[in-house]
Parts: sequence; structure tokens; C-alpha cells
Amino acid sequence: MFEYLERQKKLTLNQWKIIATANLGDMLDFFDFFLIGYVLAFILKEWQLTYGQSAVILISAGFGAVPGAWFWGWMGDKIGRRKVFMITALNVALATGVMFFTPDPGGWIPGWIFLSFFRFVVGFGNAGLIAVDIPLVQEFVPAYKRGWVTGLTTTLLPAGNILGAVSGAYLAPVIGWRGLFLVGLTPALLVLAIRYWVPESPRFLLRTGRLEEARKSLAWALQVDP
Repeated sequence: MFEYLERQKKLTLNQWKIIATANLGDMLDFFDFFLIGYVLAFILKEWQLTYGQSAVILISAGFGAVPGAWFWGWMGDKIGRRKVFMITALNVALATGVMFFTPDPGGWIPGWIFLSFFRFVVGFGNAGLIAVDIPLVQEFVPAYKRGWVTGLTTTLLPAGNILGAVSGAYLAPVIGWRGLFLVGLTPALLVLAIRYWVPESPRFLLRTGRLEEARKSLAWALQVDP
């Protein structure tokens, strides 16, 4: 079955769909990851944040990424790459969206602590999505194309940062900085694309004894009869 894959000379439309979905996922993922930098520009003076408080808000996602990469990578081996791809997309989107409810500094919990906690959760999912979508793409392409395809999958990461900057400049004055977090719910729509475009990894299916599913998954990607 995989010998057929290794003999492939040209990627099919369905393989490109998988690559495009992973690319879109990484871009939206990093949009949410970098969004906080542009939100801070609006609340820094208003909330009179100290340097330390600002630093905690910014670095908390990085701290979340460490256990997130380990946990979701492990889960990808346990329950499948496709499932984890969808779960981590929701993880990032929902953790960003809930920050719309960030309390003011004098609220029931200091706003900077609320932001720091959910930024940790964003980082937890962010690293997990990257940890699982690249192996998923690699397992649908021939070995000799994996380096190139992996590089291609990450090319839109800077676009996520650019989207954050554009949103901060043009959307925030209209919808407010809290509204930017609602825009951060966009990656949740990615789940629909994954559900309809991306099958489970044939290598994962084969390793778990689901031979016929693996055959159908790879046949779909290669656009051949199972």
C-alpha cells in the first residue's frame, strides 16, 4: 500500500487539500497566538499594567506550549492525528474567544491574571496543533517530498501575525479590543474543513489494525480505487 505512495510522482488535488487545510490551520493558529500583542497596545496605559504584569501576559502562552506540545503529540499517537487536529483547533479558538469576557482591573479577578490564564490555554493548544498537523500531512505524501511539504505547510505562519496587526489597526477601533478576541474564534471553522477534507492518517490506521480504513484513506488522498 505504501509502496504505491512512494512511487507517486505528482501530488493529487486531495493531497493539496490536506496541505492547504494544515496551512490554513497554522495561519489562524498563529493569528490567535500573536493577537495578544496588539490587544496590549490598547490596555497597557488604560489598566496601568506594570512591566512584570505585561510580561506574564505575553509569556504565558509560551509556558502553555511546553506541556501542550508534549500532551497533544502523545494524544495524536493514541487517538489519531485527525481528532487531535480538530480538538486543538477548538482549544485555541475557544480559549481566545472566552477572553472577550476579560474583567476590568477592578473586577472579580484582575484582568491581567484572567488574560494570563487563558493565554496559557491558547499556547497549550497552539503547540499541539503544530505538533500534530505536520505529521498528518507528512503521512499522506511520499518520503522524498516530506521536507518540501513540511516547509510549505509552515509558510503562512507569518501571515497569522500580519492578520493580527491588521485586525488591531482596523478592527479594534470599530469593535473594541475585546471584539478582537471574538474574531479569534475563526479557527473553530477550521474544524469543518478538517471534518470534510482530511481523513485520518493511513499510517495511524494501519498501526491500530484498521487496514481497510487505512486503504480507503490513502486511496482518497491518491484519488485511486482502494
